[in-house]
Amino acid sequence: MKKLRTIDKYLCALILISICTIGLRTYALLNCFNRATMHFNEPLTFTIGAIICAVGALFFLTYFFFGDKERELIAKSDNAATYIPSGIVSAALLFMAVEILPSMEMMNSTNESVILLRRVSIIGAILALLSVISFFLCIFIDKRGDVYKAAFSLSIVLFLAVYSMYLFFNKETHPTNSPNKIIDQMAYLCSAVYFLFESRIHLGRAKWRAYVTFGLIATELCLFSSIPSLINYAVDGYVVADTITESVLTLSLAVLMGSRVIQSRNLTPNDQCSQAKGIEALAAHREEEIEQMRKLERAHINNNVENSDTQDASNYTFDIPYVNPTPDYNPDGADIDINRGRDSKE
Repeated sequence: MKKLRTIDKYLCALILISICTIGLRTYALLNCFNRATMHFNEPLTFTIGAIICAVGALFFLTYFFFGDKERELIAKSDNAATYIPSGIVSAALLFMAVEILPSMEMMNSTNESVILLRRVSIIGAILALLSVISFFLCIFIDKRGDVYKAAFSLSIVLFLAVYSMYLFFNKETHPTNSPNKIIDQMAYLCSAVYFLFESRIHLGRAKWRAYVTFGLIATELCLFSSIPSLINYAVDGYVVADTITESVLTLSLAVLMGSRVIQSRNLTPNDQCSQAKGIEALAAHREEEIEQMRKLERAHINNNVENSDTQDASNYTFDIPYVNPTPDYNPDGADIDINRGRDSKE
């Protein structure tokens, strides 16, 4: 039996925890939710689901310490698993930009809290439109280290943070301590952290473990927030979230982040898009040509050095110094004349 990798174990935990939490919150919304107070009459079921969700988030944090070693786990964007969720998110952001714009009543109000909410709404609408551009860039620019892609990707981070502020200051739909509002805020804030780490990838400063960790946490919270709300809307026709568009946006964000985390398990450390592979192949071919040119140059220099050494040796002359030999002793009484090469008698 093939052994599961670390990320596979966390993905299995994500599926099991999401099923439990979605089932418990859905039951609580259909049977225990009080529309007048925006709280649960019998909060035990919801509380159990919230505790399981919190424990799951703490468990996913351990991936930061015990996960796979640092490697390029970023999923490619040239596939349907990224195209479709990104398109849904972009469409939901366009509707969100229109829905959160200040109404005429808000524009004419002089109340300080309403003025603050109006400013947050305008900023959120602008960031929502910029976020749409960032998702289109994510689809059409499948290249890491792109500055424009990184800059626009920060817009979705800011939008999610600003929209969390909008939910906090907007008390018309939910009171401040509404459990449903708190869940939505936590889902958007964790999603903002996830996209922040994705923007670091575009800047060439990736934190792979943190990227996967917050991808798991944000996916869990977005599923816990969106699916029960949509089921409740389908059954009772009542919108638990601020708007139905918000629930659609939250679900599409969960699908997008979850699909990219799931895709990462199938990637090798150097798996990249086809454009990046082509560029790397050309770069490798060019480096090979440069190395061959260097070898030829070194060989040419060595040949020149050997030729110059041979020419110097042939032109070099030297004199052997003359040594006056000492006559050797002859037992016959004759001295050998070395200069003449014959014997002589005294």
